[in-house]
Amino acid sequence: MKLLPRVRDFLAEKERCRISSPRIREALKEDLSRLPDSVYNNLVHGERSLYVAESSRIGGVVTLGFPSGLTLLTLNEALEERPLEEIVGIIAHELAHLALSHRFVSWEGKGKLRLREEYEADALACQWGFRDPLIAALRATMGEEAQNRLAILLKRGYHDQRG
Repeated sequence: MKLLPRVRDFLAEKERCRISSPRIREALKEDLSRLPDSVYNNLVHGERSLYVAESSRIGGVVTLGFPSGLTLLTLNEALEERPLEEIVGIIAHELAHLALSHRFVSWEGKGKLRLREEYEADALACQWGFRDPLIAALRATMGEEAQNRLAILLKRGYHDQRG
């Protein structure tokens, strides 16, 4: 994977990218490098500035849209324990939520709308070329929702833009 100057610059911005884990940082680098140019530019330079941080408190990956015009993508330190391919798939899915302008909904408030957003983010991540990493991440997740999402991905046969 070739590190694009735009990605190197984003990763070097200490205010906007606070990822110290080498594995999570490597996965984020791969995701950002493989995004379509228009998506990357919208996420990083668009109306809602992207900030990425690690957290030990938040369980999982959370995207938050703040009214102030910034977006925070929080990656849990526990991702460090997963294989790199799974981390790449998870981050691609979360970046898809951001590209689709989905905003954080508490897990307690999750319903049909929230599940629809999960399926939409999965489909977009597949279009960007992250189908295999996303499937790997879903296969490793034991929850019913993840297994339902995996079944839909496999049933619908989503393919990425690369073929």
